[in-house]
Amino acid sequence: MNRVIVILSFIVIFSGCKNDGPGYEFMPNMYRSPSLETYGQNTVFADSLNARKPVKGTIARNYLSTFYYESSLEGYLDAGENAVNPFENNDMNIEEGKKLYSMFCQHCHGEFGAGGGSITHPIYSAIPHYNDGKMLRRANVPMNQLTSGHIFHALTFGLNAMGPHSSQLSEEERWKIVLYVQELQKYNAE
Repeated sequence: MNRVIVILSFIVIFSGCKNDGPGYEFMPNMYRSPSLETYGQNTVFADSLNARKPVKGTIARNYLSTFYYESSLEGYLDAGENAVNPFENNDMNIEEGKKLYSMFCQHCHGEFGAGGGSITHPIYSAIPHYNDGKMLRRANVPMNQLTSGHIFHALTFGLNAMGPHSSQLSEEERWKIVLYVQELQKYNAE
């Protein structure tokens, strides 16, 4: 019985080795998909710009509908002078900003924006207070005078030890955090 199984196994294995023809391909595009460059022209989509829109509910990388400033010192300063928060400064938006702040910012910046969050690593020990009046800042204004453009730029592109948050927070969420941070700038301001 074992010999019969062994012989049948050899027949089955070696019968697949002969080349009778090219064979059949089911879904040939799966085997030989076209090579496309990320931002290059392509022949697959009629409208190549619309073909790359992000999936609904995802955060589009490097696409901002209300903020057109580069990730540089010049962009930071320009945003500070010209960027305007498109969201109304009302209780509902500030409350949403507060919730987002508590999830994404409070661990470093503390509950009231004065540092002292739960992160105690030495690199993050020099977190400036939002109501700080010191002039040692990138924009040549104290923290309590940073504009919404400065804050949004820092959230989007990062600043010093703080990394960018554009992959975690949507554009709308970042603007709402800005509203709340501007409330913290007023907190115990001297």
